[in-house]
Amino acid sequence: MRTLENPILHGSRKLIPAAALSLWFLLPGCFLFVSPEKSETEIAAVRPGQDTLFYLNKQDSYSCMRIFLPAKKYQNPCPAVIIFPGGAYGVLAWEKEGCKYAEFLNRHGIAGIVVKYPLGSMFGHYKRHPAMLDAAQRAVRLIRHYAPKLGIDPNRIGVMGSSAGGHLAGLTMVWDSAGKPDSPDPVERVSARPDFAVLCYPVVSMSADCTHELSRKNLTGSDPDPKLLDQLSLEKRITPACPPVFLWQTWEDLTVNPRNSRLLEAELERNKVPYRAIYYWHGPHGMGLLDEDERRLYPETAQWPDELLNFLKERKIVSDGTERSL
Repeated sequence: MRTLENPILHGSRKLIPAAALSLWFLLPGCFLFVSPEKSETEIAAVRPGQDTLFYLNKQDSYSCMRIFLPAKKYQNPCPAVIIFPGGAYGVLAWEKEGCKYAEFLNRHGIAGIVVKYPLGSMFGHYKRHPAMLDAAQRAVRLIRHYAPKLGIDPNRIGVMGSSAGGHLAGLTMVWDSAGKPDSPDPVERVSARPDFAVLCYPVVSMSADCTHELSRKNLTGSDPDPKLLDQLSLEKRITPACPPVFLWQTWEDLTVNPRNSRLLEAELERNKVPYRAIYYWHGPHGMGLLDEDERRLYPETAQWPDELLNFLKERKIVSDGTERSL
């Protein structure tokens, strides 16, 4: 399903200057001040309101995640969404496209898990693929492994990402995600396949004609193998086995060409993957949930969170409101 189609998709697209992106680390709640604190073995003890940052892997002193559990307890386990903030694989919009999303999901009975994953800039020690994907898949496995202890349904665990974080979320749904039954680590025996995906103005393609160049460079380096770029282009990896997808973007996005979303949508349609793609006329890149001023300027675009909830209800991922709390 799609709405508000625009036949004019071509033309120049401005990239956010690298200097401007690097200034994001000065923002309050900056990801640079986010560091792992406790072992993943302590995840089972998490309670609502706890702000602990858990290691994804004891060999990785950079990557971590914060788990936001709904304050209200329900009779049945709740769904969960693992969130990858955007930032061109160079920085992380930790608060705006991470913690704010988790808090919104909590208000609707959904657990939110915000992940700090490796980056391809100086702020992430110049990591390259597959470091980002390894961290993302590890986060999915950890939440599924500890789901019974957290009050989470292991069969309703989704991923969510914005911009480059949307690309990373997309990779988790198209990459080999089977558990490793012979692994000595019980977490690695669990599947990393998400049960649904939420992609907000995502980077999709690594093709030169429409990719977001800074994201691609940070992910793959300056001289990537063309075969690797094909492997990392989401539109070339879609199969009928992909989970349901919610996708949204604006036509005025001058950072990530909306053609990215259209390429992905076409493949979801061709492979008969359940999805909803919504294109809004107005609004810049990187709005997240939209602040008060943005909601006044772009009232139509501000409806996307409600559309997401409707989609999750239609897919039976979240309750229709009749579930009883304890």
